[in-house]
Order: sequence, then C-alpha cells, then structure tokens
Amino acid sequence: MTQQFTHELFIRTQLSIIMVNSQENSKPIFSYAIISDTHIRPSGESSSPWKTNLLTNDRARWVSHAINNENPDLVIHLGDIVHPVPHQSTHDSASKVAQEIMESLSCPYYLVPGNHDVGDKDNPTVPAHIVNEEYIDYFRAHYGPTYQSFDHKGIHFIIINSPALNSGLREESEQRAWLENELKEHKGCRVHIFSHYPPYLYTPDEPDNYDNLDQPARRWLLDLIEKHRVEAFFAGHIHQFFHKRHNETDIYNLLSTGNLRQDYANIFRVEAAEEYGRNDAPKLGYAIVDVYENGYITHIRRSYGQTLLKGEKLQKRETIDHDYPHNSISSPLGVQVRYPLAEVTELPNMGPLDEFTRKKARNDYTFLALWETGIKTLRLPLADLSDDATRRRLYELHKMGMRYGFFTVNTPDPDIIQEHRELIDFLEVILPWEKVYDALPEASRLRMRLSLPVYVANIESSVHRKQIGTKFSHYMSHGFRIEETARLKPVLAHRGAADGFVFEVGQFDQPIYTMQGINEHATSNGYKVLINVRLAPEDPAEYPHDDNQTANRVAETAIAGYAYPDVRIFLDTFMDHDRGYFPRNGLYDRRLNPRRAAIVLRNLNAALNRYGASITNPIKKSSDGWTNIRFQSRQTIYTLKLPETTQAPAPSIESTIIDLTTGIINPCRLDDGVQFLSIKPF
Repeated sequence: MTQQFTHELFIRTQLSIIMVNSQENSKPIFSYAIISDTHIRPSGESSSPWKTNLLTNDRARWVSHAINNENPDLVIHLGDIVHPVPHQSTHDSASKVAQEIMESLSCPYYLVPGNHDVGDKDNPTVPAHIVNEEYIDYFRAHYGPTYQSFDHKGIHFIIINSPALNSGLREESEQRAWLENELKEHKGCRVHIFSHYPPYLYTPDEPDNYDNLDQPARRWLLDLIEKHRVEAFFAGHIHQFFHKRHNETDIYNLLSTGNLRQDYANIFRVEAAEEYGRNDAPKLGYAIVDVYENGYITHIRRSYGQTLLKGEKLQKRETIDHDYPHNSISSPLGVQVRYPLAEVTELPNMGPLDEFTRKKARNDYTFLALWETGIKTLRLPLADLSDDATRRRLYELHKMGMRYGFFTVNTPDPDIIQEHRELIDFLEVILPWEKVYDALPEASRLRMRLSLPVYVANIESSVHRKQIGTKFSHYMSHGFRIEETARLKPVLAHRGAADGFVFEVGQFDQPIYTMQGINEHATSNGYKVLINVRLAPEDPAEYPHDDNQTANRVAETAIAGYAYPDVRIFLDTFMDHDRGYFPRNGLYDRRLNPRRAAIVLRNLNAALNRYGASITNPIKKSSDGWTNIRFQSRQTIYTLKLPETTQAPAPSIESTIIDLTTGIINPCRLDDGVQFLSIKPF
C-alpha cells in the first residue's frame, strides 16, 4: 500500500461515537483534538529494541499536521510524550524533539503527564522507576503544569496527574484536594477529564494491574466521577481503543500515534501483526471531539501509521464529510455478527508489564468498526440476551443508537423477550417449513402479546437440495430464494400470523435485480421482507478472497437498500470467517481492520447523505471491464462504477466524482480499478 493511498484511506475511515441528541443540520460549537502515547525518541537513535519505534517521531509529526488540517480550537496530549523514561540520559534530548513536533500545531495544546514522562505508578511490579518529585519538577519545567483546568466554550477541561495517585507524594495530596474542589465549584457544569491511566480496564472492581489505576485512588476517583456526573473521561497508556459506560460517564481509551502494545494482540484470534502486534498500523491514530450544545461526538481517526519527515508538508484534499451518525441517516444495511459482540479475553501474565497477574480485556473494536462503517442494526442470536455480559453491552450500545433483531429456531419462550423488549426491533423465527402450519399459531400469539414485528424463515439444508454428482456437502442456511416464492403461496392466507418472510440472496444472485424482484412480490402480496445477503460461497471448501468483488457486492447491495427502504437487508458476514466451513472475507479482517468493502460502504453512505439518499430506478449494465449502476434522487443523477478487477483502466469522467476507496472528491488522478461515484445535478 503506497503512502498516498494510506493517507487518503485514513481520511475516510473514522469512528463517530455519538453522545448527543441529534438536531438536524446542527453544527458543533467547537472541536478539539486528542493525541496520545507519541513515544517520541531522540533524533537518530532509539532507546527501544523495537524497529517500530524508529517511526514514532515521523508518525507523530504526520498526526500533528493532519490535526492542523482539521483546524480544532485546541489539542490535548494524554501522556507518554516521549519514550525514554525519566531516569535515562536520552530523556532530555527526546523532550526537545517532542517540543519541536508539538510546536508544529497551529492551535494551543495541553500536556498530560504519562508514566514515561514522570515515572511509573507506585507499585512494586512496574518495570521502571516510579514517580517522584524530581521527575515531576522536570515535567513542570519543560512542559507545564502536571495538573490543571480551564474553561472553553461551555466545557470545563480537567487534566490530572494519574501516575502520582497512590504515591504518597505531596503532589498527590495537593492534587486530590484541588480536584475535589474543582468539581465542587463546577457542579452542574459539563466536565471532560483527561488522564494517562484509565480508572479500570474492564470492571471497576478488577485487581490492580499495569493498565489501571490502583486502589484506593481508583475508588476515590470513580466516586468523584459518579457524584459530579462527569460527561467524558479520556485516557491513554494502553495504546488500544476501549469504550466503557460508567454510570453517566463515557470512559475512552484512545489510540497511540506511534505503536501498539503487543500484549493486546491476544484479543484477536489471528496471528499477530508485524513485530508481534506492535506495528498493527490501522490501529494508530488520534481523535477529534465535536462539542454541541447538548452533547458531543468523538471521532476516531485512523492514521495507518503514516509518516511525515521534518520539513515536509501534508497536502490537504477535499474529501466527503462523514457526519454520521449525528445529522445524517444511517446505512440502509445491517450485518450479521457471528462472533461474540462483547468477547472478553483473559490476557496471559506476561512480562515486562504484567508478569505476575492476568488481566481481562473486552474487544471493543467490533463497536468501533460498526460505527465507522455507519451500521446501526445487528442480527444476533436470541441466546445473546441470556448472557449477562453481552446483554449489558447491548443495553449500553442501544443507548448510543444501535438496534437489534434477534433470531431463534422455533417459537421462543416469550418471557425473556418480554423482559428485554426495549432491545428488540424485530424477531426472526426460523422453522422447518414442513411444520410451518403447526408453528404459525404460536408465532401469531407471540406477535400479538409482545407487539413485536415477527419474520418467518425456512430452514434450508442439504436435505432440501438436489444432489448433483457423487459429492455430498453439508449445507445449512435459512431464507427463501427468489425462485421459491411459490412455496409461500399456501401460507399467505395466514400471513396475519407474521409480519413478513425472510429471503436469501446467494453467491451467484445479482443483489439489485434479485431484491427488486423480492420487493415486488412482497408489495403485491402484502407482506414485509427481511433479506440476508450472503458473502459466503455455495461450496463449503471454497474461500473467496477477492476484496474487490466483495466491495462491489456490498456497494450494489447498499444501492438496493437505499432504493427499497421498506426492506430490511443484512450482510453476512461482518468480519472474516477464515476457518471452518464456508470461509469468506467480510467487511473487516480478523484483527477488525477495515477491508476495501468497509471503506467503500462508508464513503458511499456519506456521498448519498450529502447529495440525496432517496433514490429510485437503479439500472445495472456492464461494459469494458466495469459495472455501471445508474440511479437518481430528486436533485442528483448518479453512476456507481464498479471495476471487475483492480487492474480495470480508469475511464475518463467529466462530472464530479468521489473515489470511494479514499473519499477524495475530484482526485487529480483516478487510479485504475477503484470504485467511484459519478454525480451530476439535475
């Protein structure tokens, strides 16, 4: 991947975490940026054995220039500004480089002390020198206050020195009294707190470890957060994205600009990225926080580890805006989430950071991936409601706008549905079709009792398929094919027992025309439709690896979703299924890094939100190595251009275009083999 491509890719892949009541066309009062864990080194050398750390300076410089292009009011750095710890002789020279890079910012910036800046927290198991007054004094002399507060356009900003907590130093007692007074004096105000250490990693009562705030200071800080209803709490240190809802406060762990903590590669069920997980570049980046009158939105910007040398400038290009989900409509597509939504991994005790204890971490990258792709509706097994940890997470995400449909085989026990009715947008009942008449009365009673939309699906397995030749493949799926609508005829007279039926779009079906036919049959016969679009092959031993073809299929499916808004459409699968039966690539790989399909879908959503999403009459034609899908809204004529291969020569275009692989509007040069959207106003 070239540097230019990764830069453009980064611009278009961001997570928007919404904690704001939507107001159409509202604009933020102001924006600010957050960076973390730059781990800047002295020029020409590194105190780290990792090759990735040789890139940290140029990666931090790139991020600083990218932030300048976004023009925030201010920047906050969450600590670990430099990599050499305070007792090393190179700490001072690294600090000078850090000051040079931070001074390249075009707005005011504020620095939070991290353990690489003022020493580790006071715990006998930490691998470096602990915090002391000498290190604190050095920070004050070179960077500024170790804790401070200020007001800006309705937000009270508080920066704390978390390594000093539990230290017994004068800094701790003075800071405790100061923070208690700060929150008391600003009671009822909107408060954002910034710390290097997060209060906790997974649960508030977890044991002390390298990555949380030790007791008793943890409980003291959480009590203050709860009492004063702090709006947001931002932390670094872990070099990973995590999000927790603690009472009324959102606690974020944000990405590093320079490197990953490779111990957390254990949360992904796949081989580690370069340098044992340290150089998983798609998980590097920064955050932009848009502040509104009644809330805020946190945007996670992926930098993909791009670099900028000293003296270079970062080119700014016009790109499609990603306002989702605050003031634009969501993707018309949902996804089937086959892997656990709230999976918790018990990380092995592993030196040098946690040699003597295991710690638990939840994989929140699924949440990040869903929101940056604009997907708000998930198809989940009903059994997820019986798992306490998963159910808690579902409630948290539901408050942030996520919606769920649950499926079950045969009619379920209504009690669990009744108990968690607010989480359920619809229920999908999957039945052996030969027993459908026996099950419909119970489905009807369930639907009436719970006032819940119910869709009925048939089980389709190897038993129902005609065997060709001598080979036999086990097969199991659900939903009718377009050519099987006649099978519905006997039950349409009983359609009052259900709101609609489930269909499947298979590997060799064209999404637009197949869904058009399904929609026409449903409309003429008075039932609703839920469609499952398979990315899986028909052969359980085949593995479709072509990301270009997957992106084309997803883009075509999205257009069908916009054209037929009354149809519920789900993509299967969201994340790669790379082992077992029917392997296939999804929108995201097993590290939950975006594939081309995710990027194209996100940019396509943004483009239609900007130029008109109420579209009609999609027409699909293929010629000269390209598939062209023409459609229109009230104000715009579109042509979606999908390359048959990544080598398809770029055609000449005279209208406005958006490169859907980068989000750039009217690029100077359109690369061969990229998906793009042509736009002509009426």
